[in-house]
Amino acid sequence: MGKTHRATSTPRPQAPAGQNSAVSLRAFLVPLTTTANTRPEGSQAAQATPPPGSPDNPTSDTETTAEMLHTGDGPDWATLLARLPTKEDLKEANAIIMAELQQVRGDLQGLHTKIHAVEATCDVLNLQQAANSTKLDSQNEQLRGMALHMEDLDNRGRRNNLRIRGLPDTEDSPTQLIPTLTSIFNTLLDRPNATPIAFVRAHRALRPRGTGPPRDVICCLESFPLKEDLLRAARAPTQISHDGVELQLFPDLSPATLAFRRALRPLTRSLQAQKIRYRWHFPTGLLITTPQGPFLARSSADVDTLVSDLQLPPVGLSWPDPVQFYSSNRPGLTSDALPQRPAKSRSTAGRHRGSTN
Repeated sequence: MGKTHRATSTPRPQAPAGQNSAVSLRAFLVPLTTTANTRPEGSQAAQATPPPGSPDNPTSDTETTAEMLHTGDGPDWATLLARLPTKEDLKEANAIIMAELQQVRGDLQGLHTKIHAVEATCDVLNLQQAANSTKLDSQNEQLRGMALHMEDLDNRGRRNNLRIRGLPDTEDSPTQLIPTLTSIFNTLLDRPNATPIAFVRAHRALRPRGTGPPRDVICCLESFPLKEDLLRAARAPTQISHDGVELQLFPDLSPATLAFRRALRPLTRSLQAQKIRYRWHFPTGLLITTPQGPFLARSSADVDTLVSDLQLPPVGLSWPDPVQFYSSNRPGLTSDALPQRPAKSRSTAGRHRGSTN
């Protein structure tokens, strides 16, 4: 058998060296979507256009490569490559960036120093504030204790006083009150009207006479037991009257004590509804009889504990501050205080002393 010989193919024309590199570079850099979109057209063009060098298409391979490089829809790669930064440009940009970073580093270091100083100052201020708060709390407790002590002294100075409310304001002088009060007290004690009663003083409340209800009468008795007998008789269910006018008899208490009792009124009403016995404690407070024993309520915390132990309905109390009743801006100061005598200068006082001699 004879050997079969392969058919010799016609050698393809070789393109210049720059042509193959340009074509391969374009194939890698053109987007896939563009390549995909142009592929059908290229295939159709390849089918419609005869290959270069054929008798139907006499265009040479060099001209075809030039068209692909310069007349295509892609960018001009030579121009793009020429626009890329050089080493000198990169060095200059690196120097600028490093200088800016150095400036930022210095600013951060300065901020760190300032923040450290501010934190140290805040620590010192926090310590001072804690010390001042502790001192203020201690001083507030001391002021409250002093105010309660003054309230106790105020009530001790009023321990022989009685306050009569509802008596018509018809007398011309305080001395005319004593015979009227003597008659009222003897009637209350079921004694003859002529029975003498020793008074230290008697006067109206220190406020202007107006068109409102009559001013209270405040009297001071020499005998404390007599004052207690009158208060016990006034607690009887019978009414106290004089010339057809209903009267009320109360102990004369300090303004702070009255404020505390008004604040405790919701609690006393709840205790009365539950039929729980209590009595007032001096200078301020409420002594309650509980199944566990006597309980003394002298603050809002004590009231909360009492309500919880006795299972009473919750009460809202506005606990007053005793200090405000003994300060220069205490409530009712302008209406109850007496006008002060004008102060005399030293020269005027000296002339008066000299004239008396």
